[in-house]
Amino acid sequence: MFAKLFARDAVIVGLTGLIWYLGAAASATPGPRGDFAGVIAGIPIGACGYLLHEWGHLLGAVLAGSSVQPGRSLASGFLFSFDSQANTRRQFVALSLGGWTATALVLWGVYAILPDDLFASRVARGFVAGNVLLVVLIEIPLVVYALVTGHVPPVENQPSVAPAAARVAE
Repeated sequence: MFAKLFARDAVIVGLTGLIWYLGAAASATPGPRGDFAGVIAGIPIGACGYLLHEWGHLLGAVLAGSSVQPGRSLASGFLFSFDSQANTRRQFVALSLGGWTATALVLWGVYAILPDDLFASRVARGFVAGNVLLVVLIEIPLVVYALVTGHVPPVENQPSVAPAAARVAE
Protein backbone atom coordinates (compact mmCIF):
# COMPACT_ATOMS: atom_id res chain seq x y z
CA MET A 1 0.00 0.00 0.00
CA PHE A 2 2.93 2.37 0.62
CA ALA A 3 3.82 2.12 -3.08
CA LYS A 4 0.29 3.18 -4.02
CA LEU A 5 0.40 6.05 -1.53
CA PHE A 6 3.77 7.12 -2.93
CA ALA A 7 2.37 7.02 -6.47
CA ARG A 8 -0.66 9.07 -5.37
CA ASP A 9 1.55 11.69 -3.74
CA ALA A 10 3.96 11.76 -6.69
CA VAL A 11 1.01 12.51 -8.97
CA ILE A 12 -0.13 15.28 -6.61
CA VAL A 13 3.36 16.80 -6.58
CA GLY A 14 3.58 16.54 -10.37
CA LEU A 15 0.20 18.21 -10.85
CA THR A 16 1.22 20.90 -8.39
CA GLY A 17 4.33 21.60 -10.47
CA LEU A 18 2.19 21.82 -13.61
CA ILE A 19 -0.29 24.18 -11.94
CA TRP A 20 2.57 26.35 -10.70
CA TYR A 21 4.16 26.40 -14.16
CA LEU A 22 0.90 27.35 -15.85
CA GLY A 23 -0.49 29.83 -13.34
CA ALA A 24 2.00 31.29 -10.89
CA ALA A 25 3.32 34.02 -13.20
CA ALA A 26 -0.21 35.35 -13.65
CA SER A 27 -0.33 36.05 -9.91
CA ALA A 28 2.09 38.95 -10.42
CA THR A 29 -0.76 40.89 -12.09
CA PRO A 30 -2.78 43.00 -9.64
CA GLY A 31 -6.50 42.38 -9.56
CA PRO A 32 -8.92 39.46 -9.45
CA ARG A 33 -7.15 37.44 -12.16
CA GLY A 34 -3.81 37.66 -10.34
CA ASP A 35 -5.41 36.92 -6.98
CA PHE A 36 -7.22 33.89 -8.35
CA ALA A 37 -4.06 32.59 -10.04
CA GLY A 38 -2.11 33.11 -6.82
CA VAL A 39 -4.55 31.10 -4.75
CA ILE A 40 -4.84 28.32 -7.34
CA ALA A 41 -1.05 28.04 -7.72
CA GLY A 42 -0.09 28.67 -4.08
CA ILE A 43 -2.40 26.39 -2.11
CA PRO A 44 -1.19 23.16 -3.76
CA ILE A 45 2.40 24.05 -2.77
CA GLY A 46 1.25 24.17 0.85
CA ALA A 47 -0.62 20.89 0.44
CA CYS A 48 2.56 19.29 -0.89
CA GLY A 49 4.32 20.61 2.21
CA TYR A 50 1.84 18.64 4.30
CA LEU A 51 2.48 15.50 2.25
CA LEU A 52 6.24 15.88 2.64
CA HIS A 53 5.74 16.37 6.37
CA GLU A 54 3.90 13.05 6.55
CA TRP A 55 6.56 11.27 4.48
CA GLY A 56 9.15 12.75 6.85
CA HIS A 57 7.26 11.24 9.78
CA LEU A 58 7.23 7.88 8.04
CA LEU A 59 10.94 8.07 7.25
CA GLY A 60 11.72 8.92 10.88
CA ALA A 61 9.55 6.04 12.07
CA VAL A 62 11.09 3.52 9.67
CA LEU A 63 14.65 4.60 10.49
CA ALA A 64 13.87 4.07 14.19
CA GLY A 65 12.41 0.61 13.53
CA SER A 66 8.87 1.61 14.50
CA SER A 67 5.80 -0.49 13.97
CA VAL A 68 3.71 1.36 11.38
CA GLN A 69 0.84 0.41 9.12
CA PRO A 70 0.03 2.09 5.81
CA GLY A 71 -3.10 4.18 5.47
CA ARG A 72 -6.09 2.15 4.45
CA SER A 73 -7.37 4.39 1.69
CA LEU A 74 -5.89 6.39 -1.13
CA ALA A 75 -8.69 8.90 -0.56
CA SER A 76 -7.37 9.69 2.91
CA GLY A 77 -4.82 12.44 3.41
CA PHE A 78 -3.11 10.31 6.01
CA LEU A 79 -0.15 8.16 5.14
CA PHE A 80 0.21 5.70 7.99
CA SER A 81 -0.74 4.59 11.45
CA PHE A 82 1.78 4.69 14.30
CA ASP A 83 1.03 2.19 17.07
CA SER A 84 1.69 4.05 20.31
CA GLN A 85 1.30 0.81 22.27
CA ALA A 86 3.92 -1.14 20.32
CA ASN A 87 6.49 1.63 19.84
CA THR A 88 8.92 3.23 22.27
CA ARG A 89 9.43 6.82 23.27
CA ARG A 90 12.65 6.91 21.22
CA GLN A 91 10.73 5.72 18.15
CA PHE A 92 8.02 8.32 18.75
CA VAL A 93 10.60 11.09 19.01
CA ALA A 94 12.33 9.86 15.82
CA LEU A 95 8.99 9.82 14.01
CA SER A 96 8.30 13.37 15.18
CA LEU A 97 11.75 14.66 14.22
CA GLY A 98 11.36 13.20 10.74
CA GLY A 99 8.21 15.23 10.11
CA TRP A 100 9.71 18.35 11.63
CA THR A 101 12.82 18.06 9.47
CA ALA A 102 10.70 17.73 6.35
CA THR A 103 8.63 20.75 7.37
CA ALA A 104 11.76 22.79 8.03
CA LEU A 105 13.04 21.92 4.56
CA VAL A 106 9.71 22.88 2.97
CA LEU A 107 9.71 26.17 4.89
CA TRP A 108 13.25 26.89 3.72
CA GLY A 109 12.27 25.92 0.17
CA VAL A 110 9.28 28.23 -0.15
CA TYR A 111 11.37 31.17 1.03
CA ALA A 112 14.60 30.33 -0.80
CA ILE A 113 13.18 29.12 -4.11
CA LEU A 114 9.83 30.78 -4.80
CA PRO A 115 9.98 34.27 -6.35
CA ASP A 116 9.19 37.09 -3.92
CA ASP A 117 7.14 39.13 -6.39
CA LEU A 118 4.37 36.56 -6.92
CA PHE A 119 1.16 36.45 -4.93
CA ALA A 120 1.24 32.66 -5.45
CA SER A 121 4.51 32.55 -3.50
CA ARG A 122 2.97 34.48 -0.62
CA VAL A 123 -0.04 32.15 -0.57
CA ALA A 124 2.26 29.10 -0.54
CA ARG A 125 4.41 30.63 2.20
CA GLY A 126 1.34 31.44 4.28
CA PHE A 127 0.04 27.89 3.95
CA VAL A 128 3.42 26.42 4.93
CA ALA A 129 3.75 28.87 7.83
CA GLY A 130 0.31 27.73 9.00
CA ASN A 131 1.52 24.14 8.90
CA VAL A 132 4.52 25.14 11.01
CA LEU A 133 2.21 26.80 13.52
CA LEU A 134 0.16 23.60 13.79
CA VAL A 135 3.34 21.57 14.34
CA VAL A 136 4.33 23.94 17.16
CA LEU A 137 0.88 23.88 18.77
CA ILE A 138 0.06 20.19 18.32
CA GLU A 139 3.16 18.08 17.82
CA ILE A 140 5.75 19.74 20.04
CA PRO A 141 3.55 19.38 23.16
CA LEU A 142 3.17 15.66 22.38
CA VAL A 143 6.94 15.21 22.22
CA VAL A 144 7.44 17.25 25.40
CA TYR A 145 4.86 15.00 27.07
CA ALA A 146 6.77 11.91 25.91
CA LEU A 147 10.10 13.28 27.11
CA VAL A 148 8.75 14.39 30.49
CA THR A 149 6.65 11.31 31.29
CA GLY A 150 8.74 8.69 29.51
CA HIS A 151 5.63 7.39 27.74
CA VAL A 152 4.40 7.60 24.18
CA PRO A 153 1.25 9.73 24.30
CA PRO A 154 -1.94 7.79 23.62
CA VAL A 155 -2.90 9.78 20.55
CA GLU A 156 -4.77 7.10 18.58
CA ASN A 157 -8.19 8.31 19.66
CA GLN A 158 -7.57 11.98 18.99
CA PRO A 159 -8.71 13.39 15.68
CA SER A 160 -5.86 14.33 13.40
CA VAL A 161 -6.21 18.07 12.88
CA ALA A 162 -2.77 18.53 11.36
CA PRO A 163 0.18 16.43 10.35
CA ALA A 164 0.60 14.85 13.76
CA ALA A 165 2.73 12.01 15.03
CA ALA A 166 -0.34 9.97 15.69
CA ARG A 167 -2.41 7.13 14.46
CA VAL A 168 -3.53 8.60 11.21
CA ALA A 169 -5.17 5.78 9.33
CA GLU A 170 -8.91 5.98 9.58
